[in-house]
Amino acid sequence: MRIGATCLVLLILIGLVLLAAPVQAAVPGFDSAYAGESAFLTIGPGTSGQFQVFFTNTGSTTWRKGTTSQVNLTVCLDDKTTCNVDSPLAGWNDGSWLSNRAYSTHIQAEVAPGQLATFVYSFKVPLTVTSGIYRFHGDLAQATTGVQIHPEGYYQEATCACP
Repeated sequence: MRIGATCLVLLILIGLVLLAAPVQAAVPGFDSAYAGESAFLTIGPGTSGQFQVFFTNTGSTTWRKGTTSQVNLTVCLDDKTTCNVDSPLAGWNDGSWLSNRAYSTHIQAEVAPGQLATFVYSFKVPLTVTSGIYRFHGDLAQATTGVQIHPEGYYQEATCACP
């Protein structure tokens, strides 16, 4: 009985250590932390909207636009883990997205470690949309490889009060 109790205590302690361990970045030198976002929107057919999201560069590499260290806000599916895929809301792209796989890149020319990066993207609601809540799922990825740098499960919502 004493051995079983001791094993149980050890397993609990190991589990606590694993839970307390920080999540490691998926790409060496790159890491991020979600820092906030603009408000969710209520929109109608044919209207335009814009979202902003902020991430802190917590890695050791400076993110530079137009280079291999550029970071993009890529499209993810509802599962929040399948990213750098064609957007299910591609019809909402007003032409400002980087592609149907990436909403935007950081607006700053460079984002040094410890600095806040701003990602901005716009959309236009198709005229044929029905009422509902539409989620724009995304995550940060290294632009040249499309590999997520620190999966966080970001999303923003547009609620359509459509006829």
